[in-house]
Amino acid sequence: MVQLKKEDRLYYARIIPKTRIYEVCEVIVRTVKDTWFVTVDKRDKRAYLFNKSDFNKIVFEDRNVALSKVKEAEENDISRTKNEELYYEEY
Repeated sequence: MVQLKKEDRLYYARIIPKTRIYEVCEVIVRTVKDTWFVTVDKRDKRAYLFNKSDFNKIVFEDRNVALSKVKEAEENDISRTKNEELYYEEY
């Protein structure tokens, strides 16, 4: 396992199929403990808490690896179709 340290730049493959969020976030390590670490998104300063076991599963050192994971998940999304209409509730 890679030793993380404060200020390391990582890439989070943020994949949430239910809400159709498929993106790569550039994050900076803020805190490192024995079994977990906290990162902060570079752009919007949102904090993310990860287990160290998430490293190389959803958090990567290489942006291209994270991007390929996101693209693969987006292509394999079975709920998405080409001619799908979106319906919104009115309040």
